[in-house]
Amino acid sequence: MTPTRSTLLALLVSLSLVLATVPAGVTAIQMTDTQTATDTLTVDRDGSADYRSIQAAVDAADSGDTVAVRPGVYYEQITVAENVTLVAPDRAILDGSRFVNGTALRVTGAAAPNVTGFTMRNYRLGVVANDTTGDWTLRDSTVIRASVGVYAPNASGNWTIADSAVSSTTYSGVFARATTGEWTIRDTRFVEVGGDGVDVRRSTGDWTVSDIVVDRSGADGVDASGTTGDWTVRNTTVRRSDTGVKAIASRGDWTVTDLTVQRSDTGLVTASTSGDWTVSDATVTTREIGVFTARTTGAWTIRNSTIDSRFQGIHAAGTNGSWTVSDSSITVSGNADAIGVDARDAAEGWSLDSVDIQSTGVDVAE
Repeated sequence: MTPTRSTLLALLVSLSLVLATVPAGVTAIQMTDTQTATDTLTVDRDGSADYRSIQAAVDAADSGDTVAVRPGVYYEQITVAENVTLVAPDRAILDGSRFVNGTALRVTGAAAPNVTGFTMRNYRLGVVANDTTGDWTLRDSTVIRASVGVYAPNASGNWTIADSAVSSTTYSGVFARATTGEWTIRDTRFVEVGGDGVDVRRSTGDWTVSDIVVDRSGADGVDASGTTGDWTVRNTTVRRSDTGVKAIASRGDWTVTDLTVQRSDTGLVTASTSGDWTVSDATVTTREIGVFTARTTGAWTIRNSTIDSRFQGIHAAGTNGSWTVSDSSITVSGNADAIGVDARDAAEGWSLDSVDIQSTGVDVAE
């Protein structure tokens, strides 16, 4: 039966009455239960965007929002306390030349921002995240002419630095002592830093350092002394520094792959460590000692590596764990006292397999 025009009219009136009784906001609440609406807030100093300053946009953003910064020079100090994405798609410059002891970007509390695409210059501190608990990320960014590039001591989050660079600092590139998170630094360069490339002394956690370059540091490439945790160092190059990797009194297991140390004093320095160490595919060219260990108790494996030093290739005197050196070459070109492998007073359990040693002497415990 085909409904009449009056019947259709009655149905429409009835439907409108039903909708009128639905409480206001129910539809919005139902959408919020399944998805979270996010906004993109734009920034441009010329007034053509939503905001003229980055900080104003960050303050207006809610968790999950994106603050997109257009190219330009911004004389600001930014504080981020929300889980926002702060991005400069076409690059933007933060300049601290108008501040005394300024900070380019400060992350606070449990905030976990994702920061991408910025150059930060002329600040005392580039990125500050000390005592934070969030999993923040710094990506595709540069810190230049600062005292410290990234300052994050006592942080407990699983933070990440990727595809970035730190250059011309007075002190360390990354200063992150006493951290407890499981952080990652990858695809990052540290050039002409006054202290360590990465200083994470007295920290705990399992960490990954991969595809980084430290060139002309005033101290060490990576200093992880006093740390407790398992470390992975992969495809890392250290040039013109005191030491490539230092881990005195560390307590975790270490895997070092594709480490290159050039024109430095020592390639790898450990003492009083208790973890197991595996070093493979390393190329170490140093002015003094290739690998220095002392009073270690863990098992050591060095394989497929090339060590070229002046005084000692491997110094392992007084070690207490088993050692295996295989498929490697060791060249020592110093004076008559130079030694390829020095393992005096070491515990039993030494093995040299397919190792080519070119030096004045080999002293290995039997």
